[in-house]
Amino acid sequence: MALNVSIKAVLRDDEGRVLLGCNPRGEWELLGGRPNPEDTSPQETLRRELLEEAGLAITVGPILDSWIYDLGDPGRICLVTYLASPATTTPPHLSEEHSELRWFTPAQAQEATMPQGYKDSIAAASAR
Repeated sequence: MALNVSIKAVLRDDEGRVLLGCNPRGEWELLGGRPNPEDTSPQETLRRELLEEAGLAITVGPILDSWIYDLGDPGRICLVTYLASPATTTPPHLSEEHSELRWFTPAQAQEATMPQGYKDSIAAASAR
C-alpha cells in the first residue's frame, strides 16, 4: 500500500495564535491536505488548501517537521508541516471540511485533542 502525504500549515497570526479546525473525528487539526496532481510544490498545496478550507491567502515559511501517522483502518499518512502566516487581515470562514475553526494560543493547542505530531509542530513554530 502506498503511503499518502498530507501538507499542513502551522498558521500563526500576529498574536502568535494558531488556527485549528475541528475534524469529523472531533479532533483539532492543522489546516492543509493532500497535494493535487496540478500542484507544483508543497507550498502551492498549502496556499490552495487554506483558500479552500478557510478562505485565507497565506504566506508559506520554512518546513517545521514531518512524521508518519497511523490512522488505523484508512492506513498511514506522512504529514509535513510548514510555518505560515495570513497574507491579509481577512477573518477565516468555515468550509464543509471542519465543524469549527478557532485560533488557539500555543498553550491552549497543547491541551487540545489532537495528534502529538501537530502539538510538536506548534511547539517548534512557537520556538522560532
